Amino acid sequence: MRHTISILVENRFGVLARIAGMFSGRGFNIDSLNVAPANDPSTSRMTIVVRGDDTVLEQVTRQLSKLVDVIEFRIFGTVNLSTGNW
Repeated sequence: MRHTISILVENRFGVLARIAGMFSGRGFNIDSLNVAPANDPSTSRMTIVVRGDDTVLEQVTRQLSKLVDVIEFRIFGTVNLSTGNW
């Protein structure tokens, strides 16, 4: 399954590297990554698509909640790769 995660982060040097490092350090594969400024110039919005089952999603959300630069995150959609259904 593919999971879309939207993350609001502090707009500071090194945040992207820390979050990408968290994924790679735990063996999670990022299918897609997009980063853009949010309405507040002190924050940025990251949209990440990660592939894995519900266990992987649970591990990702636990790790994201531990990162200081993460303000909030939301899980948007899950696509079942075998059927293509949301």
